[in-house]
Amino acid sequence: MIKKLPTSIFCVAALLFTLNTVFSQNEKISNTSPDDSSKITKTSVFQYIEKNFKIGGWIDAQYQYDNNWTESQSSVFQIRRARLDFKGSLSKWVDFRLQADFAPTPRLIDAFIKVNFCKYAKLQVGQFKIPFSLENILSPLDLELMENAQVISALSGYKDITGISSYANGREIGAMLTGTLVETTVRDEKIPILRYGVGVFGGNGINVKIDNLAKDISARIEFCPFVKHLTLSVSGYWGKYNMLYNNNLTNIDGKRIRYAGGLQYADGNWVLRSEYLWGNTEFAMLDETQDTYTPTPLHTHGFYLTAGYWFKFGWGANSTVRQKLRPVLRFDYYEKDLAANTPSMYYSTGVEWWPEKHLRVQIAYTLKQRQQEPQIGHNITAMISAVF
Repeated sequence: MIKKLPTSIFCVAALLFTLNTVFSQNEKISNTSPDDSSKITKTSVFQYIEKNFKIGGWIDAQYQYDNNWTESQSSVFQIRRARLDFKGSLSKWVDFRLQADFAPTPRLIDAFIKVNFCKYAKLQVGQFKIPFSLENILSPLDLELMENAQVISALSGYKDITGISSYANGREIGAMLTGTLVETTVRDEKIPILRYGVGVFGGNGINVKIDNLAKDISARIEFCPFVKHLTLSVSGYWGKYNMLYNNNLTNIDGKRIRYAGGLQYADGNWVLRSEYLWGNTEFAMLDETQDTYTPTPLHTHGFYLTAGYWFKFGWGANSTVRQKLRPVLRFDYYEKDLAANTPSMYYSTGVEWWPEKHLRVQIAYTLKQRQQEPQIGHNITAMISAVF
């Protein structure tokens, strides 16, 4: 049984939690002896909040023109995102994050508590991104293009092919253990050699209460082969979901199994990333003779290649203008159904420009080609982001 959780509950809880922390700090200060008055000034509540808490967010205003294979066209202005992000540290051991998005409708994005036992083990509980694939963990502010690769959207919970966790932004509700198992020092800088993340999740998207015994497992291992800025990643997702038929829940579980493998090189200038994803997803098929639903497997796979380079200018000591510009190229291959043999291939190019640290401008063009379709599709997208 799946029930919606009101977003207001999370917001009120976070507010009460923050106020309690501030009042507790006030109480400690008021109980300090007069001889410690100089220390009180240096460790005031406002300084404590400024040091340990951060409020930020951003707004994405987007225009998109799309021309599909079926000759249908669309031309849309929209507020793509309107994020408010509140995060901080309650102590040396405890961090938290609360993030909401108000576009297109208000919804909770992140709400979690992280307990830092040590570098080998950190426990994260709440709603957050699952440990699956390299691109999934990227913030939209760090993503090279405005859209994820097709296979990432389909198998990582953005516009999931099951229809259950669409628009979950790659997130689930659950508990996850992360850490760095091995690290080394290269040129006086520590490099993580082996990192991991493994978690248990509800498997039905964000902001829902899941009342069932079946839970999903997701895990990712990241390995740096002693080459600075290079990461190899392997991840998997194993679970079940309440299958849909004609957009209605069937109350019958179907398998949802996904695997991903990829590599990324990101040194602050270059970014080179490629991943391959494969999935086995069961869908409900109606047996009209017995009026029952039969789970039917669908095999999906795809990969992408992304390359970009930052050109930085105006970064000199005497310059008041600090800008950076990144051209990006991506090849994106996706097959929703391997048996159908109708892959779609996207060829994308774009530019990302930061005229200053609070403003980002992006524009991209994508040529869309699908096998057995005589026509070629086109997409032009432009977006302006204000970051605060």
